[in-house]
Amino acid sequence: MERMALSMDEQVSRADEVVQTLENMIFTGEFQPRERLVVSALAQRLGVSAYLIRNALQAMEAKGLVKMEPHRGAMVSDLGPAEIKEIFEVRVGLEIIANRLALKRVIPQDIARLHEIDDQLRESYARGDLSGVIAANAKFHNYVAGLSGNQTLLKMILELKKRCHIFNTTAWSSPEMVVRLFEEHRLFIQALAEGDLRTLEELPDRHFGHSKDLYLQHLQAKKASRPESSATVMATANSAKGGKNRPKPA
Repeated sequence: MERMALSMDEQVSRADEVVQTLENMIFTGEFQPRERLVVSALAQRLGVSAYLIRNALQAMEAKGLVKMEPHRGAMVSDLGPAEIKEIFEVRVGLEIIANRLALKRVIPQDIARLHEIDDQLRESYARGDLSGVIAANAKFHNYVAGLSGNQTLLKMILELKKRCHIFNTTAWSSPEMVVRLFEEHRLFIQALAEGDLRTLEELPDRHFGHSKDLYLQHLQAKKASRPESSATVMATANSAKGGKNRPKPA
């Protein structure tokens, strides 16, 4: 019985590892929005059974990270403009609360640690390591939120961040925006060190808004460049055909 219980524990642990691995691949941009996730390919890549992959995809669907479509399988979730704006508004509100609480608990060692993480972020960017950039950026903001000491708040922020995975890479593709992000990270650290509540309440909307705004611009540009739908093309063709066959006036 003990051996069987241990085996069950190992299976649960392995399943959790698969979910975590796939989630990280999405968060770091390895899998893009609407990209298909093929069970057999993922199983071979991760060296696990197709059963574990299917279970992991179902768990990720419940979190809103994956969408299951009939006859097509799983694909990375995408978000529309309205949902992106709603998630952003909630996240900014939670981040402001976290900053207020963090200000009451931060100590010099925390400031030093944030400088270390920020240095890691800059080094990753200098190397062109996008996955390292995204990981270090997440570590920076998770650390600040963790300073709140409120585990419920932290969990809510982390869940919303997962929903925002689709624009994790957006801001980092713009050199001009990267300069702003780096500067704002320094402002976060400085405000925490100096007890500057006003800056900590103003920064989240601006800082997290960069990625949101750039991604919405991307969606708008994509929509504008989308070819005419088949219905529109058919209507145009039928109209032209009708005009061609219409008898000429006497």
